Parts: sequence; structure tokens; C-alpha cells
Amino acid sequence: MLDRRSFLALTSGFLAAAGLPGRAGEPRLLRRRLRATVAKRRVFGRDVTLFLYDGRFPGPVLELEEGDRLELEFENALPEATNLHFHGMRLPPTGRGDNVYVDIPPGERFTYAFDVPAGEAGTYWYHPHLHGRLAEQLWRGLAGAIVVRGPLDRIPELARCDERIVLLRDIAFDEGGLARHRPSDWHNGKEGPIVLANGVFEPVWRLRAATARLRLVNTSNARFLRLGLSDRRPFFLIAIDGRFLERPVDLEELMLSPGQRADLLVPIEDGRSVDVLALPHNRGVPTPRLVNRFLLRLVPPAGARPLPLPDRLAEIPRLAATVPSRRRRITLAMFLLGGRLYRRERVDILARAGDVELWQVENVDALFHNFHLHTWIFQVHRRNGRPPPFPAWADTVPLAPGERLELLVPLTPHTGRTVFHCHIAEHNDRGMMGTIEVCRDLRAEGEPVPIVLGMGGAVCRV
Repeated sequence: MLDRRSFLALTSGFLAAAGLPGRAGEPRLLRRRLRATVAKRRVFGRDVTLFLYDGRFPGPVLELEEGDRLELEFENALPEATNLHFHGMRLPPTGRGDNVYVDIPPGERFTYAFDVPAGEAGTYWYHPHLHGRLAEQLWRGLAGAIVVRGPLDRIPELARCDERIVLLRDIAFDEGGLARHRPSDWHNGKEGPIVLANGVFEPVWRLRAATARLRLVNTSNARFLRLGLSDRRPFFLIAIDGRFLERPVDLEELMLSPGQRADLLVPIEDGRSVDVLALPHNRGVPTPRLVNRFLLRLVPPAGARPLPLPDRLAEIPRLAATVPSRRRRITLAMFLLGGRLYRRERVDILARAGDVELWQVENVDALFHNFHLHTWIFQVHRRNGRPPPFPAWADTVPLAPGERLELLVPLTPHTGRTVFHCHIAEHNDRGMMGTIEVCRDLRAEGEPVPIVLGMGGAVCRV
């Protein structure tokens, strides 16, 4: 953590240099400002006090192109410290990149700065990641979408779709406005009976084309969304966690756990409206029953015909699991006995840059969890011993009780220290989080060390 003197020195030095003109041949420079503040908004017919980015619920969309350089001056006008996490983006975890160890005090500014890598086109999001305060700050409204565009977005089959960025989250109210956390929420995860799409209950969207491209982001604290369409027609998954698939995959339903993103193509052939639904799902804890009839409704233009689907999208290299550089076992559990408290200064995984590791992630609990890795992405090699139905890159994956995933994790291109954790926000704050540090000069010796992520502030080695 930066102390106040170091924080102010680093910030003032950067802002003085930020006004210098760029040299020829440098990436396009985008300077943006973002302000976290407290404001009242009317939500679902109620006046509630929220934490907001730029006064919006959800926050503004950060639209970028591959190759851009972003300098984002972030002002914290909240009554408490906060920071930003650029969820899913492959950015340096140090300095002014996706650095979750920066704590920005109330009334202070900090400028994040990074280059958007080639191949990064996709759907991402930003939210706070101050350990111990994530759950309440996220629940109170701090979330916004990031869209990075690249060459594939300009092919006719995608460019001519009606594109909609959709941030989904649930919400609950009590006599004081927005429902406060109860003791049981820190075990179960905070959920509400109302799901909003871009801050609106059951919006109806009139499309400009008969094919919608939905960039879906689940920004909920804990609600798993099992999605389907009202007439059970198939839709087509083209990207998961911001990464294009090799080709569209037709599905009738899709599980989107907290933090996950999915890009869908929804062709509407018969001219009738189609509803996106949240289908029933039991994640092992008491869950408020939804009042929604639907999450959002799509109304196609009269007489329009759906666009053809793209034949090919991205090339996904197959990672080999035959000789991984190292094997690790990570177990997600609750209420551990003999566990150690999470310490941000302690390193739980020390790894070598450029290695491809095989991580066995197991949910030994009686309720659903999920697993999110910062900075580096992975491929699911096997789920419960079976290969996945199609290759994909991911950064967040759900795990049902008893499930076991084998993840192939290429530790490239960045080095540095960051975290991995359950993305149920309350579990994260209570300690289901570990630290990974990737170094260029490291001899990976010795036996692999199992890691247990558990509640009660415990991240322990056994």
C-alpha cells in the first residue's frame, strides 16, 4: 500500500508530465476523467443513496480501440477510500496499471495509465477492489463497462448488428432505501429480488436490426444468472469473458456468474419480440425469489431479416497439458479450521514468467463459488475430468459444489503481483483471496503447495 506522502508524490509527478505532447508513432492518447461520488437516484420507484461513477447508474462506458493509450484521472469524492480494477483486461498489475494495491483516500486523485494491447478487443468492466470494502461499494452502485474494439468488430456480420451493452445486477430495498448488509449476507452473498438491466427494471428495447449483439456483464455481488430466451429459441455465443470464440456456438441457456461477461448474437426471424429471462437456479443458499417477468425485451424492426452469422471468429491456440511447468491445487472452502488470515503482503503463489501451469481448482463446499484471476487468462482443460465442449479463454469461471476444474494458465506477458479469488464479493472481502507474484528470474523448485481459499479471512497453505 502506498503511504500518503508516496501517493501524493507519485500523483503530482505524473500530472506534471501528462501535459507533454506525444511523439510521432506513439499510440493514440486518450485522456479521460472519472469521479466516484455519493448521489441520490430514483431506482424502481424509490429514492436511494448510491455510490456512483460520474453520477451515473451504472457508470459511463469506457470505449477504447486496440493500441490506444488511456490516461484516466480518477477522483475519489466518496467518504471512504477506494480504487479501480479493470476486470478481465491483460494489463500490468503494478504502477499505474491494474494495480489493486493502490488505495485512494477520500478527496484524492490518482491517474491510471496503460496501453491497450493488440488482441484485447472485447467486453470488460471496471469496479472497486479495495479489500474489505469491495462488497459494500459494489452493492451501492460502483460499476461500469469497458468495450475494446478491434478488427473483428468491423466485419459486416457484427458491424451491422444492433449492439447493446448490458450491465445486469440485482438490488434490494429496506425501510432506509438500499438494503444494508445483514450478517447472513457475508456467508451467502448479498442478493436482491429485482434484477436491473443498465439500472432499469424490465426495459423494452426497439432494435434497429433483426439481430442483436448483446454484450452482457454480470455486475452482481453474488447472484448467478442462468439466462435463456422466452421462446427457448437458440442464441449464439461469440465471446466469453471478452475473448472471441473460434466460431459462434448455439445455446439455449447460459450461466453467467458474478464478474463474467458474454457476447451473444440473438437473431429474431419472425418479427415478434423476444424476452431475455433469468431461469431458476439453486446455488445452495437461500436466494430471494425474483419479481422480474423478464430481464429485458427485444423488439425487432418490422420486416427486417436477421443477419448471417460469421463463419469464423478468432484462432485459439490449444495449450498442451502434457508437461506443465508446475501443477498446483487450489481448494475453495468455507469456515476453515486452522486457516491463516489473508495478508496482502504474503505471496501464496510464486511463479515464473513464460511458464504454462496447470491449476486444479476444486469447490469442496456445499454452495456455488466462482474463481477469478487478475492479469492473466486461462483455458479450461477439463471440468470434472471431461474436456469443455469448445475451446475458450476465460478469467472467471463458476464452480458448482464438488466440481473440479483443471486450468491451463500461461503466465505471459506481464510480471508483478496481484490476486486470485472467489468473485462473490462478500466472500472476497472475508478472505477467499490469494496473492500471485510472477517473476522473470525464478527457479521453480520443490513440491507444489496446495492452497485453500476460505471464509473468515483465511487463505492458508496446507
